[in-house]
Amino acid sequence: MEWTIKQVTEKTGIPADTLRYYDQEGIVSPKRCKNGYRHYTENNIASLKNIVVMKYAHFSLSEIKTMEELYSHESSSNCNALCKNILNSKIIELRQAIDNYQKIVTLMESLLPMIDSMDSYLTNEERIEAFVNQIFDDIRSGGLSSLTALPSSNRKEV
Repeated sequence: MEWTIKQVTEKTGIPADTLRYYDQEGIVSPKRCKNGYRHYTENNIASLKNIVVMKYAHFSLSEIKTMEELYSHESSSNCNALCKNILNSKIIELRQAIDNYQKIVTLMESLLPMIDSMDSYLTNEERIEAFVNQIFDDIRSGGLSSLTALPSSNRKEV
């Protein structure tokens, strides 16, 4: 079975402009009919599903293109090693991101008591701003490794 670009958009939720871009960049290349229309195959749909998952996992377009190229080649030790290297790097990145998100959640949880009421918020406004600045600075510097929740003894209570 084959699908038009409109049908693929409906089936996958991927905008038509994005599908055209993937074709232009050689990431997913559907076959062209005599009238120039793109027709997507089961393999193209499978590739697009892989791409959606890789995008969700924060793969760059370059990494996605490389992975798609590797999928389309016959298996070899070189191909497998390259794929393994990309996947291992991404696993490390994702684990770091998960760790960072957990630290942000911990920080947000420690903020909750500071905003129980308007008086509490006003009393703790500077500390809340300090939290945001700390998160911002740590994200900009490439990580959140130094972040920890504020001890309750450091909180201003109302």
